[in-house]
Amino acid sequence: MRRNTTRLILFATVAAALGLALAVDALAAVPKAGTTFTGFTSVEPSHGHRAAVSFKVSANGKQVLAFKWAAPGCMGMGGPNPYADPYWNYLVGTIPISATGTFAVKDVKWVGTSQTPHKTTLSTVSGRFTSATTATGTIHYTQTDASGAGPCSGSTTFTAHVK
Repeated sequence: MRRNTTRLILFATVAAALGLALAVDALAAVPKAGTTFTGFTSVEPSHGHRAAVSFKVSANGKQVLAFKWAAPGCMGMGGPNPYADPYWNYLVGTIPISATGTFAVKDVKWVGTSQTPHKTTLSTVSGRFTSATTATGTIHYTQTDASGAGPCSGSTTFTAHVK
């Protein structure tokens, strides 16, 4: 009888560990390699135009490439479609992807020079792939400009899907 109880406990322990491992894997998602993701930030539309986010996943699936996001930031903006101006589009660049499908980078500097005064934005991006074709995340930013305005800061969320 004691031997059966030991086997039952061992079986239950292995089953619980396997269930936990499967549950953790279900939360993690690996992106589809070599694909382009596009979507939008949570910033309110300006003149009917939404603030976009875009990036590509490397061919080996281990990096986010050319991560770019748009927003008025905290310096204000104008024009019929402000997002058509590169001044309101911030390039973060390459971000490593973890084995569990998360990606993050801190304080990446971008300088907008298409308008005067030049604007400097520091972006901190954290995201995760919720499936092979969908990513969500948060962008925190701090901005200053060459005229001495700032620093000011803010944040936005994003969702992007395979194009």
